[in-house]
Amino acid sequence: MTVETDPVSELARAQSDYLSVSRGAHLYASAEEHRRAEERAWERLAAAQARVGEVVTR
Repeated sequence: MTVETDPVSELARAQSDYLSVSRGAHLYASAEEHRRAEERAWERLAAAQARVGEVVTR
């Protein structure tokens, strides 16, 4: 089952999540775990930005 979400809402959530991960290094067991989590959050943010860009250019 696929759930469609509003691209702008997803972007806002991805931004919030990225900032939480970025600022929460102390919550991870190691610097490497934090780096990987931040990388995943950044990739999600970039994908959400691209989706919003697609919607705007239509």
